[in-house]
Amino acid sequence: MQLSENSSTHVSSETETAAAQAAIQADETTRVYFDGDSIDVRAGDVALIEEQARRFLAGPGGTLIVSGHANPVSEPQEAVDLSMNRTHAVAVLLERFGVQSHRIVRVSHGANAPLADQTDEQANWANRCVEIRHGGLVPRQPVWSQRSRKTAPRR
Repeated sequence: MQLSENSSTHVSSETETAAAQAAIQADETTRVYFDGDSIDVRAGDVALIEEQARRFLAGPGGTLIVSGHANPVSEPQEAVDLSMNRTHAVAVLLERFGVQSHRIVRVSHGANAPLADQTDEQANWANRCVEIRHGGLVPRQPVWSQRSRKTAPRR
């Protein structure tokens, strides 16, 4: 009896440790930075995106939240479009590395949610990014799984 209580406690502590590590990983945000008006992911950031996809696929599931930012420009819609195109570029790479598209939540902030409020070049650089973070949300289901399947009787 004593042995089973100890093994039960050991399994419980391993489970708690795994849950704590998952919580730490869920809070981590990865940023992919872009040059000027570019939507091209730099070669060095592709490995970073692949690592995020690998960690996500090894984890408990949920969603990946991909949020695009842009520095302020004369036309607000231009910043929103630019950040959405950057978000799409990162999401396409995540899909290429095995993440299902319905598990990726794409958000485009444009210049509406700056990461740095100053207007110097360093702040502009900080705002030209896409953030990738693990979300605990339940992903939306693909359309085909929401339909009830009607099967015709065989003749």
